[in-house]
Amino acid sequence: MSILLIVGLIAIFYFMLIRPQQKRMRQQMELMNNLRKGDEIMTSAGIYGTITEVEEETILLEVSEDVEIRVAKSAIARTFTVREEPEEEPEEEEVAEEEEVAEEEEDAGEPEDTAGASTKEK
Repeated sequence: MSILLIVGLIAIFYFMLIRPQQKRMRQQMELMNNLRKGDEIMTSAGIYGTITEVEEETILLEVSEDVEIRVAKSAIARTFTVREEPEEEPEEEEVAEEEEVAEEEEDAGEPEDTAGASTKEK
């Protein structure tokens, strides 16, 4: 019975402490690896700025016009720059099909049944 208690406590510690900490470390490493020139960031000290240069362990952060400071990458708390994934260009066949549908709609320019409209008019 005591072995089950010990195993249960180890499982609780793993899921409550160790696993969330590993997830946070993974997210921080991903954030540090994805920093690019022009990103707007906030440091763990609460300093906001724009990255002007990325080096191996540090970045140059422009906090005001012509004012740059060197900050450790590990001090970056979060980034505000949203990177948009490039949209996939539609294939030529899909574009051609859409153009054909649009042309057919224009050619069919006949008015729809207006019998219901005449009863609404007074």
